[in-house]
Amino acid sequence: MVFEIIPVIDIMQGKAVAGKCGEREKYTELKTIYAKSSNPIEIAKNLPFKKIYIADLDAIAGEPANIDILRKISEIKEIWADLGIRTKKDVKKYSFLKVKVVLGTETLQEFKRINLRKYIVSVDIKNNKVISPFLPDDVEKTLDILISKGVKKIILLNISKVGTLKGNEYLDIGEKLAQRLEVYLGGGITKKDIEEIKKKGFRGALIGTALHRGLI
Repeated sequence: MVFEIIPVIDIMQGKAVAGKCGEREKYTELKTIYAKSSNPIEIAKNLPFKKIYIADLDAIAGEPANIDILRKISEIKEIWADLGIRTKKDVKKYSFLKVKVVLGTETLQEFKRINLRKYIVSVDIKNNKVISPFLPDDVEKTLDILISKGVKKIILLNISKVGTLKGNEYLDIGEKLAQRLEVYLGGGITKKDIEEIKKKGFRGALIGTALHRGLI
């Protein structure tokens, strides 16, 4: 099994941004060792990884997505993109983009008409509760539901830990799920956490702050 480190770039109003604990109104332009500016295309080009996770914070908030930026980055990298998908109609709207769509529980409004087997599902967690308009706030109950619906690839995104470099408390869940599906962990991850994440059976880690600060 190959373990992946997947760099994270959050985009807002055309710029890469850095935040903490999901408090998006306080996000600031990203300062990164991979570029002299907060231009997400320049950053993506310089990241020494083939795959990038992009959260389009404008789309997640219900505003127009950063289409031109996504298109240009998709020419040089494989992209996993959270585009604030709410319904099947949204999935079709972005079908022209060369990205692997991530369905985030924060915005997804229903899944009865969406074939979940085809997509990566991000279980968005804040203050130890799943953020979702219709799924239970208990993490393990939500995971059971998603697995029963045929989900094959899941991101456990601990938003409360984003930007903190304080580790992630959901390591044990990876161990429980590793035999059933592909699980990736995001939020607060540092270099010292990586070996433990591997041991617990996760297929990869989504890492932003530690990479952009040159700590990995």
